[in-house]
Amino acid sequence: MLLNNSGVVNTGFGAFALTDNTSGSANTATGDQALAHNTTGSDNTRTGGFALFANTTGSNNTATGFEALEVNSIGVNNTAAGFQSLQNNSTGSGNTATGFFALQLNTTGVNNTATGTLALN
Repeated sequence: MLLNNSGVVNTGFGAFALTDNTSGSANTATGDQALAHNTTGSDNTRTGGFALFANTTGSNNTATGFEALEVNSIGVNNTAAGFQSLQNNSTGSGNTATGFFALQLNTTGVNNTATGTLALN
């Protein structure tokens, strides 16, 4: 949390976790470069390599698994659990993906639910 100046109640474990955070609050980041690019996004939870890697202002997102929600930058209220689930989501919001590659190719879609391997991929 090198740039943190007004964010509160953040937890970061791992090298470069929450590095760019300035005012985002109530984030939990676990792992190498966890939420490293997050600046103002709040209430995010991330566990897994490159999960929520590009997130900057997106809030209320949960990513568990390698590259889950990796490209998300401003999308909000997304839940991804599984290897590369919702990996390419950038601005889509209100999505839930559970399973290996679930909703992997979604970029801007909203309010989708996918459960299972390759679901809605």
